[in-house]
Amino acid sequence: MFFKGRDKNQNGQQAGRRQGRDPVSLISADLLVTGNLVSPGDLQVDGTVEGDIHCQSLTIGLTATVTGNITAADVLIRGTHNGSIEARSVTLSKSARVIGDITHETIAIEAGAVLEGHLTGRNRALGAAMEAFPGSTAAAPGALTSGMNA
Repeated sequence: MFFKGRDKNQNGQQAGRRQGRDPVSLISADLLVTGNLVSPGDLQVDGTVEGDIHCQSLTIGLTATVTGNITAADVLIRGTHNGSIEARSVTLSKSARVIGDITHETIAIEAGAVLEGHLTGRNRALGAAMEAFPGSTAAAPGALTSGMNA
């Protein structure tokens, strides 16, 4: 009763939930995933992933370690990543540790971030390729998928 205004918005939806979008898939801090991850939606990794990741939006949390290549529209890295990144937009926070090449349309690197690799800026051609991904249902062999029935 006292928290009514905080718990739900005017449409009766839970606060913090993005309207019209699926919830973010989460790899928790105590989880180790070995294998490729493919999701048409958003993914947050707080644990360890050893494999490639293909998704719409990826957040690598402060406690996360990802070893593998990333393909996504938007990437935010707060933790550690070893591998290449292809994304429309890439943000490396001050706690990010990245070893690998980054291909991007836009990039933001906060003071304190560590990057060992090459940056390659691309124009809208990469963006068009990223736009085609969310509708794709093709998963790599042995890949884990999110939002799909097994």
